Amino acid sequence: MSEVKSEVVPLLLNRTTATEAATDAVRGLILSGAIPPGSLIRQDLLSKRLGVSRTPLREALQRLTVEGLIRLDHHRGAVAAAPSITELREIYELQEMLECVAARDALKHFTDADLADLRDCIDELSRAETSVEWIRGNLAFHTTMYRISEKKLVVEMITQLRNRAILYINMVARSGESRKRAEADHIEMVAVLASGDGDRLEELIRSHLRATLAWVESIIV
Repeated sequence: MSEVKSEVVPLLLNRTTATEAATDAVRGLILSGAIPPGSLIRQDLLSKRLGVSRTPLREALQRLTVEGLIRLDHHRGAVAAAPSITELREIYELQEMLECVAARDALKHFTDADLADLRDCIDELSRAETSVEWIRGNLAFHTTMYRISEKKLVVEMITQLRNRAILYINMVARSGESRKRAEADHIEMVAVLASGDGDRLEELIRSHLRATLAWVESIIV
């Protein structure tokens, strides 16, 4: 019996690791825009590109379907998803509620080290020369801010919602005006976090999200 276990367990672990690695890789390609929304995901080409076999890749696509990043089209197969404007509005409505909850909790645990980390994120954004660099910096800022909260389930839900709306969030990176507005909001958010003003922080989060949604609506509606 011990010989059977020694053969099976490593295979199971390797497969799990390969699936997780493939999931992270494909998610990254979608979130960065390398796999554009609406595009067909060719599993044969993608498995070669990532250097993984078809089985973990197929499992990765199933996971990303649950996350809402991929949709299964009966005629075309796996397609990179983009929410409709109705879905986007619902996403932002939920984000407002959840981000305010996370921000309030973050205030309770905010430290000087967190302040330094957020200022580093702001500096990184200000130095971004390309849209891709700005997208990464923007993601780093929001991730850093909400990881301060100890409401981990809320933060997980925020991440899932942001991922589903990433196509439209990335549009901001292509507009100099929107980038400047977002960066100004980030600077004020950090100052308010440091001051401990929860009411003002909620106001900023709501206005930040609503301004982004309004800008996206002006482009696509």
